[in-house]
Amino acid sequence: MDETKTETLAELLRRYSDVERLSEVQRVNFADAVRTGDDPLRVIAYLATLGIKVKTPADLFRLNDDDNEEELVCFWIPEGVAATINSDDSWLVFEVDRAEGSARA
Repeated sequence: MDETKTETLAELLRRYSDVERLSEVQRVNFADAVRTGDDPLRVIAYLATLGIKVKTPADLFRLNDDDNEEELVCFWIPEGVAATINSDDSWLVFEVDRAEGSARA
């Protein structure tokens, strides 16, 4: 998966879900989620159980190329990172300040 490509959330929903769900997508500030270790879909907590400490937005992508990971997929979007939980078609946007977002490596 090309982790450098940026798409809009609407494009992702059109391709993987239903664009009408756009209003249901939850949003959280990335820095707040990292500070508290909490987000609505428990993505940060899930990654922690796998030994992945999320410090930068790029850390959210650590499972994207893992063939054994079928549940969590992340995508760059203009406002940050969109994460989806495939089994229940849930979406979450980690909103990233521009300074944080520049650290994609």
